Amino acid sequence: MSHWLKALGHARGPLPARWLEDGSLRSLRRTGFPRRPRIVPGDRLVYYASVWQRVFAIVEVVADPEQVDHPRWPWIVRVEPLLVLPDLDVAPPVEAIGIAPRSMSQQSHIRLTVDQYERAVEALASVAG
Repeated sequence: MSHWLKALGHARGPLPARWLEDGSLRSLRRTGFPRRPRIVPGDRLVYYASVWQRVFAIVEVVADPEQVDHPRWPWIVRVEPLLVLPDLDVAPPVEAIGIAPRSMSQQSHIRLTVDQYERAVEALASVAG
C-alpha cells in the first residue's frame, strides 16, 4: 500500500470552506488526475485543499484508474472515505504532516512516507473528535 497527498481545488476554483455542502460530495467517491496515476486499489489518499493549504480527508482507492471523457481530468480513481472533515476552517495545515505547501505547486499528487501518512491520520483525528 502506498500513501499519497492529493490536491483538490486550484487558484481559480478553490474549495469552499464547507465543501461538502457545495456539491463536492462526489470527491468522496472518485477523484480526477491529468495523467494516468500510479495509484492502485488499497492505496490511501490524503486530500489537500490547494488554496487553503490544509489536509481534510483520507480516502482509500477501491478500483484501478479509469479513463473518462473530461478535458482537465481524463483519469479517475474510485475511492471510499475513511476520515472526513467537512469544514476547511478547522482542517489542519499541510505543514502538520511534514509537507511544505510549495511541494504541491503544479502537482496533482505526491507520494507520502508512512510517517507523513500517520501524521495526517493523527492530525485529522484530533480535529474530528
